[in-house]
Amino acid sequence: MEIGRRIRRAREEAGLSQQELARLLGISQRAVSYAERQPWLKQATLERYAQALGRPLAYFLREESDQAPAESREVIIERAFEIVCRDPEFGFGSRQNEHLTSDAKRDIVRLYESARSVHLLPDGFE
Repeated sequence: MEIGRRIRRAREEAGLSQQELARLLGISQRAVSYAERQPWLKQATLERYAQALGRPLAYFLREESDQAPAESREVIIERAFEIVCRDPEFGFGSRQNEHLTSDAKRDIVRLYESARSVHLLPDGFE
């Protein structure tokens, strides 16, 4: 699913109009409408939408299908770690080519979540 569609779905589930979401974000309604039609947004922009909509960043980034099998712990951690690696301002532990254990990557993701006030791993994930 495209990120814009997820933004729209999250906005509708929150009971917000485009105008109300725009007010929360300090942008125009046209900007919200535009974002809802996009397949991808910059991470910083997406983080603002995620925070305003009360959703973890991972909600907008995960692939979804009606009958998708449950992802393994390692796949969930790897996807979250890839997001951390794309943040140019977060240098600690974000070297994707290093051979790190899943637990080390999880710990780096948790540090990133704390530093950026975002959620990349599901609640209660260990």
